[in-house]
Amino acid sequence: MGGGTASDGEISAGEPLVARFLDRTGITRLAPTSRLPVDIGPLTWYALAVVAVELMGLQGYRLATGQVLTFVQNPLWLLRPLVLLGAALATENLYRRYDRALERSNIAERVADPDRFDGLVPDRLTALLVALGVGFTLVNAVGILTIQQLYAAGGGTRVVRFLVVTPFGYVPVLATFLATYVAVEVVLPRRIAAADVALDYLDPERLGGMRPVGELVKLAYYYLMVGLVAYAVATYGPYVLGGAFAYRALDAPGLAVNAVFTAVWLLAVGVMAYGIYVLHQHMARQKRERLYELDRRARAHVDDPWDIRSFDALDPPPEYQRYRKRVELVTATKEYPATFTMWSQLVVGVMLPKALQLVLAAA
Repeated sequence: MGGGTASDGEISAGEPLVARFLDRTGITRLAPTSRLPVDIGPLTWYALAVVAVELMGLQGYRLATGQVLTFVQNPLWLLRPLVLLGAALATENLYRRYDRALERSNIAERVADPDRFDGLVPDRLTALLVALGVGFTLVNAVGILTIQQLYAAGGGTRVVRFLVVTPFGYVPVLATFLATYVAVEVVLPRRIAAADVALDYLDPERLGGMRPVGELVKLAYYYLMVGLVAYAVATYGPYVLGGAFAYRALDAPGLAVNAVFTAVWLLAVGVMAYGIYVLHQHMARQKRERLYELDRRARAHVDDPWDIRSFDALDPPPEYQRYRKRVELVTATKEYPATFTMWSQLVVGVMLPKALQLVLAAA
């Protein structure tokens, strides 16, 4: 199940698993209740709490004990909490945009079983990513870096950050975003194909009524692209700026870092490309089947339909003309849920993170 909250036959994205967990624990009751200009949900309030612990708690302790603040040594470190907040806000926005895409696409009216679209992200996917993230960060802190080395490198605040803040603060939020990204790029297209969503051949944009879905797929990738850009800047930035920051004592990012970044970039693009491919296959199949059906019905009103020499093209039967008009509508419908402008934006978004990384790595 994906945590849907549908009622009275309506379908909805629901809430992220982590947000529902926070609601049940009562943590979100501590959040301010005043109205804000932006819609902030439990996940964002949790991210804000994590940032407060890291900036005011851990950094405040460093200041009180006479240590240099981390973001004074390296201002680009501030990208870390900004990415966390961005991931939370992006996740909640994707949930809202999912509901909007279903509504604008009239998905509920185009399928026999709309309930399969209730709940954006499968709970098992989120739970798996959270478990893997927590396990990896703890094993890395305890078994690879070791507590002794962490303490020697940054004192108690560094130990707390690696053992508490990162695994139990950052991982749930970032894992929830990644689960949402996979759900938008893979789960949603597969649901559309499995539900055999009928194309809207009267769509004035000739996209089969699938543009809202295409926009959602593009938006999800753009959010991930911003995260990749931030990671590239935070990783390579200190060295590009001449080693003026705390990282000057460490080795510059080498082949391993470049390879990992490239692998993550390729995986992100591949996931998006797979989702678009699934949508294309579904739209092409629906279009082809409808054309075959209309052609068969049109020919039923023509004497000897396989002999073009006997067909009166100047005065065809009225019923044949009606079906041919429908064929024209189906033929004009595209087989991808995107306009030329959307394709152009996606191409730029695909190339930007890798291009930036190459420039920074070469600097």
